[in-house]
Amino acid sequence: MSCQKFDDLVPVFASAEDARHQERLQKKEIKRLPSGGHQGVLNTPRKRLFFVLYYLKTYPTFDVLGFHFGLSVGHAHDFIETYLHVLESALKTLTVFPDRRFKDAAEFMQAVEKYDEVMIDGVELPCVRPRDPDQQKDRYSGKKNAIR
Repeated sequence: MSCQKFDDLVPVFASAEDARHQERLQKKEIKRLPSGGHQGVLNTPRKRLFFVLYYLKTYPTFDVLGFHFGLSVGHAHDFIETYLHVLESALKTLTVFPDRRFKDAAEFMQAVEKYDEVMIDGVELPCVRPRDPDQQKDRYSGKKNAIR
């Protein structure tokens, strides 16, 4: 992300954060308003946005993230959980947040027809191998045979 794009995103992120704060006040989720005391490490919207973007770019453990930003593990986790939602609402405001769920293949095709190329990121997860030989044959893709 360029510095210009980051600078353009900061005010949108700040307004999304304010909207979330107002929503929490209306729902009475906040029992005490902040007053006085230590400001904390992530004391500006710019720092909070950088914090969440850094997490999304590198995916460190919360131990490492807390160490890099001077936070405890618990605070690093809580802040990520909070600011991911704020970033999501900011990106939805800019209409650049990608759709994540589709009802069927037709809805997916309608959403991606305006793009020339679509990249789908897939992850292969390990699973428990079945003991039954017939089930093993059903699940075998035929591609992981290093001998032949």
